[in-house]
Amino acid sequence: MLRIRTLVTPERRDGLVYRLDARAKILLIFAVGLAAISLDEARLLLCLFALPLLGHGLARFDPGKYKLMLAILGIGLWGVILSQALFYKDWPRTVIFTVVPEDFPVLGWLTGGIFFYREGFTHGLVQGLRFSTMTAFGLLLTWTTEPRDILMGLIRLRMPYGLAFMFITAVRFLPVLISEIATVVTVQRLRGANPVRLGRHSITSAVRILTPVLANSVRRAGTLGASCESRAFNPLRPRTCLEEPRWTLMDLLVCAIPLAVAMTLLITKAAFWLYKTDVLYFPELRWLYQIAREL
Repeated sequence: MLRIRTLVTPERRDGLVYRLDARAKILLIFAVGLAAISLDEARLLLCLFALPLLGHGLARFDPGKYKLMLAILGIGLWGVILSQALFYKDWPRTVIFTVVPEDFPVLGWLTGGIFFYREGFTHGLVQGLRFSTMTAFGLLLTWTTEPRDILMGLIRLRMPYGLAFMFITAVRFLPVLISEIATVVTVQRLRGANPVRLGRHSITSAVRILTPVLANSVRRAGTLGASCESRAFNPLRPRTCLEEPRWTLMDLLVCAIPLAVAMTLLITKAAFWLYKTDVLYFPELRWLYQIAREL
């Protein structure tokens, strides 16, 4: 149970990734998000995906965290690619191989055949790399930054305190929630059940796991609300902190350079979209349109 909680709690180590200000990490994630939605080339998105992986390598996490990250990214990437490759509806599309032929009894007649499309695979790879990049950066933020530092960073970035407090509360309770699920599964196994086995009783097992977890979550939410009320908590009042975070040169470089690159990509793509839709065209920007076409 303690082992599971350590997989979702931040680590305290000395290193570049840990010393970065929370605001710099948040702005970096924002910049990467802008770049991810601006890029359509799989090779460029793969290079972008390598950035959070480099950060994970520099952080030197516990091996269990790396296994958890690979499981999350692998399942997400595989699911997106497979679903897009099998059910791609745009044209043109090239069949790589047939999963269910058209003359297959019942299923083939109902679906008209299920095929693995090359264009669907490429489209799924692009979408999956976007998802994986942001997920990897999110894990890097939560595993290298204390929740209170994330809260202060969000507040200093002018996020409303109520939203920031709600987000950090959810992050703080995530390890507890996972620990409770593990406890319920362990108790059911001690009673001779196998709640994680797939089969006709999977839905019943899931309900038996979620019922006590949900009850504890509701009870804990009530306790948290009463605690905030008893301490006269008011998210609208100005707040102070013991240590005011300060920007360092490294923090500025880490967030300023990616933000500049991301905004450049976004403006380039926006100009190309205006040209492509015949809304706005400048002949002297033909070189920019050609670059945007390759991105």
